[in-house]
Amino acid sequence: MRNHNISPETAGTLYGLLRERTRLSPRSVAYRQFDRKTGKWVKFTWPDVLARTDRFAAAFHAAGLRPGDRVGILLQNCVDWVCYDMAAARCGLTVVPLYTNDAISNGAFMLADARPRVVFIDTDRRWRDLEGALSEHDFIEEVWLQEVTADFVIGVDPTVKHLGDALPAEPGELPDPADDPDAPATLIYTSGTTGTPKGVMLSHRAVLENAAATASVVTPLENDIFLSILPMAHAFERTLGYALAVMSGACNAYPQSLLRLRQDMTTVRPTVIMGVPRFYETIHSSARRAAATSTLKARLFDMTGRIGYARHAARGGLGPGPSLGERLIWPVLDRLVGRKVRAAFGGRMRVAVSGGANMPDEIGRSLIGLGLPMVEGYGLSEAGPVATASLQEAYLPGTVGFPLPGVEVKLSERGELLLKTPARMIGYWQREDATAESFDREGWLHTGDLAEIRDGRIRIAGRLKHILVMSNGENVNPRPIELGIESDPLIEQVCVVGDGRPFLAALVVLNRDHWTEMATSQGLDENDPNAPAAGRHILERIRAASGDIPAWQQIKGYFATLDEWTVERRLITPTLKLRRERVIEEYKDEIRKIYAKG
Repeated sequence: MRNHNISPETAGTLYGLLRERTRLSPRSVAYRQFDRKTGKWVKFTWPDVLARTDRFAAAFHAAGLRPGDRVGILLQNCVDWVCYDMAAARCGLTVVPLYTNDAISNGAFMLADARPRVVFIDTDRRWRDLEGALSEHDFIEEVWLQEVTADFVIGVDPTVKHLGDALPAEPGELPDPADDPDAPATLIYTSGTTGTPKGVMLSHRAVLENAAATASVVTPLENDIFLSILPMAHAFERTLGYALAVMSGACNAYPQSLLRLRQDMTTVRPTVIMGVPRFYETIHSSARRAAATSTLKARLFDMTGRIGYARHAARGGLGPGPSLGERLIWPVLDRLVGRKVRAAFGGRMRVAVSGGANMPDEIGRSLIGLGLPMVEGYGLSEAGPVATASLQEAYLPGTVGFPLPGVEVKLSERGELLLKTPARMIGYWQREDATAESFDREGWLHTGDLAEIRDGRIRIAGRLKHILVMSNGENVNPRPIELGIESDPLIEQVCVVGDGRPFLAALVVLNRDHWTEMATSQGLDENDPNAPAAGRHILERIRAASGDIPAWQQIKGYFATLDEWTVERRLITPTLKLRRERVIEEYKDEIRKIYAKG
C-alpha cells in the first residue's frame, strides 16, 4: 500500500490537513467507533468528518467566537473530539483539552487558568462537578453537553445546551478558514508531577512538523488501522495517534472503554497502536500469569521471549543470535507461544509504539521476542511532543532511540538532556517566567531529564529534580532502582525514598493476586503485608528485583499496601506518571516508622 503523507507545508493548519485528506481520500474510512445505542461499530468517511467539522465551526461562529479565543473539551476519545478540534482550527481558536480521568479539581484549575469561552463536555454530571469546583465561571459563555441524563432539564441555565441543539443542521456560509500555521492550535497542560500544571502552547506548525518527523522514522500507511487508547488530551496521542493518522490517511478506531480494550483489539485488529509502558506491561503480565499455570508453559513462555529477542538482536547487529538448537526449535515455540500473544493484540500489529515513560528493559526484550513490533520514543509536551524514536529493526530496550530529523540533542554538565526542535512550544500560557527558565540563551530546551548518549542512542536515566541526596552525601537516581523492582510481578507500583536519610527504602503497591498466592504458600497473613514475617519475604523479593547494584543503594526497609495509587487519589498523573512528592506526603507517617526502626 502506498504512502502519500500530506506535508506540513501543504496542510498549513490542522483544518487544512483534514481538508486535504478529504480531497485525497474521499471514499476511505477515516474513523470507527462503537455506538452503544445500536451495539455496533460505525464507520465515518473523510467527507463525513469534514461535514460535521464545518457544523461545529458554524456553531462557534453563532456563539460569536473570534480568532485567538480559547475553547475547552472534556470527552472520551471519539469522532466528535476530532470534529470539535478541527472546527476550532478552522476558526482560529485554541483548544484546551482536559482529561476525563483526572481529578475534578485539576480540571477546574485548568479551566480557570485558560478561561475558554465555550466548553464541550461529555455529560451533565461532569459539568455539575466542574461547576461546583469553580469559584467563578462567568468566562464560560456556553457549555455543550454530548449526553444528558434523564433528570437534567435543558433550558434552566441558558448557557448549557445539548449538542444537538448547539449544532446547526447545515453549516451554511462560513468565512474562509484561518490559515496561520504559527497560531496556537492547542493549550496542553502538563501533568504537574511536582507543582501546578502549566499550559504548553503548541502551534499548528509544531504539531504538523512533529508528526511529519515521526512519519519519516515510523512510516504510517493508508491501510493502517490505529487503535486510539491514550487520551487525546495527551500530547503524545494528539500528535501521533491523531494528527499522524490524518496525515497518512489511516483509519483510527476508538475503543468502547479501557475495560473492553482487549475485546476491541481482537475485533478491530489494529496495525498501529500508541501506548504507555504500563499498557504493555499489563498485557505482558497477564500473558505471563496465564503461562505460569504450569512449569512447562512458564518455561516455554520465557524461552520464546529470550530466543525471539536473540533473533531480533542478531538482525539489528545488537548481539549474538540464537544457537543452532534454539534456531531449530524456534518455529515450534513461535507457533505455541508467540502467535497467541500476538493474537491478543489482534494478530496483525505492524507498529507498537511505547512512550510517556521508560519501558522496563526485560519487558521490552520479552515483547520483541514474542513478536510484537515495538518502537520506543521519548518526548515532552514542550517539544511537540516527540523528540526521539528507535528504529524498528534496531530497537534496543532500555533506550529511546535517536533524535528525530531536525532535532538536535546534547547533555549539560549535570547530564541533563537538552533539545532543539522545530516543534518546540510557543511558550507556557501566561507564564513568561517559566518559559524563560525552560530555554537557555542559545535556545536549548531544558528537559529536566537525566540521560546518557551512546553510539547516538539515548537512554533516559531519570528526573534531575528527583535525585536523592542521602545523609552520607551519596547521590542516588531512584528511577533505575524502581524499574528493577517493578519487574517483579509481585510489585505493581513503587516509590523509592531516602532523601536526607542513611539508607534507601521503598513504598510499594502489591499485586493482589500475587500477594495472596505468596501469603498462602508461605503461611502469612494476607491482610498484613507489613508484618515481620511477611517483611522477610517481601524485602527479599525487592532486593532480588533491584539487580546488581552497590550495597549502599540496596533497599533496607519498605512499606507495602494493596491500595492502588490512582489518578483520583492524585498520586499519579492522568498519563500514569508518579506524583512522587504527593506519594511521600501521603505516606509520611509510614516513612517515619521505617527509619525509626533503623
